[in-house]
Amino acid sequence: MSQARLFEMVYLLLEKGKLSADQLAERFEVSVRTIYRDVDALSAAGVPVYAIPGRNGGVALMEQYVLTKAALSGEEQAQLLTALKSLSGEPGLGSEETLSKLSALFQQDQPDWLQVDLSRWGGGGRESFAALRKAILERKVITFTYAGSYSEAAARQVLPAKLVFKGQSWYLQGFCLDRQNYRTFKLSRIRDLQVTGRTFITPLAPPPIDDSPRGAWPSIRLKLRLSPALAFRAYDEFEPEQVKALPDGSFQVEAEFPEDNWVYGYLLSFGPMIEILEPERARRQVAELARQILSRCENPDIGCQGLGAIMGSSPTKEDATMMKENTPFCQSCGMPLTDPALRGAEADGSPSPHYCKYCYDKGKFAGEMTMEQMIDFCAPMMARSNPGMTEEDAKEQMRKFFPLLLRWKGEKA
Repeated sequence: MSQARLFEMVYLLLEKGKLSADQLAERFEVSVRTIYRDVDALSAAGVPVYAIPGRNGGVALMEQYVLTKAALSGEEQAQLLTALKSLSGEPGLGSEETLSKLSALFQQDQPDWLQVDLSRWGGGGRESFAALRKAILERKVITFTYAGSYSEAAARQVLPAKLVFKGQSWYLQGFCLDRQNYRTFKLSRIRDLQVTGRTFITPLAPPPIDDSPRGAWPSIRLKLRLSPALAFRAYDEFEPEQVKALPDGSFQVEAEFPEDNWVYGYLLSFGPMIEILEPERARRQVAELARQILSRCENPDIGCQGLGAIMGSSPTKEDATMMKENTPFCQSCGMPLTDPALRGAEADGSPSPHYCKYCYDKGKFAGEMTMEQMIDFCAPMMARSNPGMTEEDAKEQMRKFFPLLLRWKGEKA
């Protein structure tokens, strides 16, 4: 039973006068049965709380009741102060003021053995946190730009439900009006947050954050070997049972991840101090990405499309890249230029360094078209050359990397 919840329940009843069991259950995210058990516990502790039956009933305190420190034992008072101390580092909660008032009421010093600071190094984020908290409590629709894992930044409209701290990060759970479903957003990726004047009355019940549907993206079990120099990351980022220290000082890690574009970027973040032992397809995928990064750094004209295709494709389409190794490709349609005869011609008859003969001839493009028209034209061919890929899959990939091609640079799909 939460002592902090009991205290807050008394405080709410003092402030509001009377609340229904359903309202209290929703406020504390517990069952109605738990609320009635809390009422019994408060009554046994000497707090004059009672339940009023009937349609207009609820839970209330006897009139003229004043909260005193006698409501909690000395040990319970110390536990409550410690709990508030652990919240004092959370941005926007205002728990420091509450902590000072309760310390004075209980005539106990604030605990000094514990300090929690959940803000990121370098600060920032407190304004957004406070705005989100206010929007949740006041049931206000919010809008923001979000950089998701699988797509470019996009505008979202959300009914905010709750803030969750998990795995060293803050998350917002809410009902996304654009996707018509519950979504979880990492706070660090939220930009241009606006709390609108629109309110909502829809009851929100987001699923537990651990219940993200695994089936939405295939999982991959990785077996990794980390250099001894990465001991801090082995212990910071993996569970103890996932890490095995080897005799030579290196670490063997076995862990399961959703197999999406994020996990390959994550593996690349270890640089040369990681060896992917299993599975083989993950070794090939990371090696391909590393080669594409090298190509991109050495020659800005190549690499964008191949890298975008690999990072954006699912494991079932891991070979669905339109450019392999250091093969150049047309900067208009993305066709690999594996044969010099495929290159277009400049006005002086010399081979074009950028475009294929189907897109470009005699120094001019073969026809006027928009980027979207080019995508519509190319998608069926890409789908046919990659079994298991649909035309919509092909278009989705093209819309990510076509704006990086020389002809379409800067355009939006």
